[in-house]
Amino acid sequence: MRNVILKVHLYLGLTAAIFLVILGLTGAIIAFEGDADHWMHPSLWYAKGGPRTLPEANLIRAAQEKFAPARVAGVQIPRNKSLVHVMQMSDRASVYVNPYDGLIQGRTTGPSGTERTLAFIHQVHLRLAGDPRSSFSPIGKTIISYAGLLLVILVPTGFVLWWRTRRASVNWSGSWFRICFDAHHAIGLYSMLFLFVAGATGVLIGFDWGEKTIYAMTNSHPPDFRTKPPQSIPKTGATPIDADRAMEIARGAMPEATVAAVQLPLGPKAAYNVQMRVPEESSEAVHSTVTIDQYSGQVLKIKNFKTDSQGYRWIRFNRSIHTGDVLGTPTHILMSLSSLLLVAMAVTGIVIWWKKLAV
Repeated sequence: MRNVILKVHLYLGLTAAIFLVILGLTGAIIAFEGDADHWMHPSLWYAKGGPRTLPEANLIRAAQEKFAPARVAGVQIPRNKSLVHVMQMSDRASVYVNPYDGLIQGRTTGPSGTERTLAFIHQVHLRLAGDPRSSFSPIGKTIISYAGLLLVILVPTGFVLWWRTRRASVNWSGSWFRICFDAHHAIGLYSMLFLFVAGATGVLIGFDWGEKTIYAMTNSHPPDFRTKPPQSIPKTGATPIDADRAMEIARGAMPEATVAAVQLPLGPKAAYNVQMRVPEESSEAVHSTVTIDQYSGQVLKIKNFKTDSQGYRWIRFNRSIHTGDVLGTPTHILMSLSSLLLVAMAVTGIVIWWKKLAV
């Protein structure tokens, strides 16, 4: 039986090795996808703090006066208090405003070089293609999904093989083959839980049947994203409420949540859409919204992630685990290191096979 497991582990490992290396290298980088642009452009993103933030209406006014006739269409408010507020302008530019003193720290149009590079790496991680619209993209996604599935099989078979030798350390004074042999066993032991979780969560994301299985297990359905948001009712002579009042109303409607973004009404029938982050949302993406009439301040609709279907919440949590968003920076670091260990496992495994083949 051990020989059978050894053959299964060997051939599956050789089949998936190059793709696991790609997954590991790209995964180690995109684990910090949300922070990389901040680190590369600190003068644009990081704001000097103060005792309290200015009213959002003041920040919006500063951006609109500076870059008229463009208007602020939306505001992104990061969880990290040391970051600027980002104004999405009607001319598709982004304006970065210090929320403590109202200083405009910069303006950009389109993604930065860092963001384009990370987007390319992200697509390679998902589809082996930098452009998701390429003809190879569906094939690449299938290959990557199966590589993740093979990883799920490699982890337990590797543990069975390890149990016989139970090597948990590396003899650095030995030959290069012995070092690779020991490292393969030791790294596999200490990283197997994280690699199994990364593989299993990736499989649920990669294959179409992953989400279907979760919805079937929870006897639930995906949310309906086709419903159009309600509109404001124009009133002659009425003065629209400002962004601060809209945010205050949204906090009152969802007191357990924090404001993550505000979509401003640019037309007479448009409404405020205040995106709220509830504690149950562990990913960077936000899925709760309070829609507010721009004239009366009436709450027109509340979409609360806590009341979404159980299957949808499981799917989002699964994605948060895979990306490392679940606990923020600590799990980003953990997933990045695990990805690098996956590369080490693939490389040492190939070295062991090559040496034995030569013998």
